[in-house]
Amino acid sequence: MRLDDETLESCEINELRETVEHLKQVKAKLQRSEELYRFLTEHSIDAIWRLDDQFRFVYVSSAVENLLGYQPEEIVGRHLFGILVQESIDIVSQGYASHKALQDAGQRWGSSTYTVEVIHKDGHHIWAEVTVNPIFEDGNQLIGYNGITRDISARRKNEEVIRQYAFCDPLTNLPNRRSFEEELGRVIDQHRELNKSFAIMFLDVDGLKKVNDAYGHAAGDALLQVVADRICHVIRKQDFVARLAGDEFMALLPGIGDSCAVDLLATRLIENFHQTILIGAHKVRIGVSIGISFFPEDADSVNDLMSYADKAMYEAKKNGGSRYVCYG
Repeated sequence: MRLDDETLESCEINELRETVEHLKQVKAKLQRSEELYRFLTEHSIDAIWRLDDQFRFVYVSSAVENLLGYQPEEIVGRHLFGILVQESIDIVSQGYASHKALQDAGQRWGSSTYTVEVIHKDGHHIWAEVTVNPIFEDGNQLIGYNGITRDISARRKNEEVIRQYAFCDPLTNLPNRRSFEEELGRVIDQHRELNKSFAIMFLDVDGLKKVNDAYGHAAGDALLQVVADRICHVIRKQDFVARLAGDEFMALLPGIGDSCAVDLLATRLIENFHQTILIGAHKVRIGVSIGISFFPEDADSVNDLMSYADKAMYEAKKNGGSRYVCYG
């Protein structure tokens, strides 16, 4: 019996030793995890942070200094909205409102990503991508948020360059065909709703080929820039001018349904190109042929309005150029 007691005591001691050894291993593992987390947090180029449930910072990693110019202690205790522009506050508030409905229904939600404009300590703005993860406790009780903020200003700049190439003519800095078609579609919808008319002009330069042949394409490009400037100088501020391709331009004239007003504007454009143009050391003379179509009298779609204005422009060219023709 005594031997059994000793055996039992020995087993209990061994189990205790195993438990202690296991706890040491768990502690060491937790320490390593904590050290790794601290290393990743403090050496990440992205700012890592935590908010309480009122959107106030309770922790910010040291990367915030490179990102926003603040020391971490300058951010802790501040409200998130204090470093966002109003448009970004609205975006975050909308996201919160949708999640609040889930919270009121006793549900959880996952991470969310926002693109926001953040105010740097020195006052300039940066674009940032923010990933937010809610923190829940005791079931579905929200107690705060963990998040990561990454500077994407360079990416936004590249996207803007791409967008500009997609919608802007690089030679004249005017909108391109794609941009014109989108704007024309918008104006069609607007004027259809208001039951109003408007006109578009298709303009083609008379004499560009002669300039290219005589002085080279660089001179031709310089001439197109002058053409763009002259068109924009004559038309109204509310009008929309685009370069389609080559020597073809279009002007959208919202609110003009009176043919007399369009006639006056077209005449002014044609007369403006009767003047000699100086390209480098060369004096050149060109003209402009204009075709005009009206919404909704001639057509009520983007393609048809542009096509009819194009046909009217070719009619003007056939009749000698430097004139305008209305479709129909």
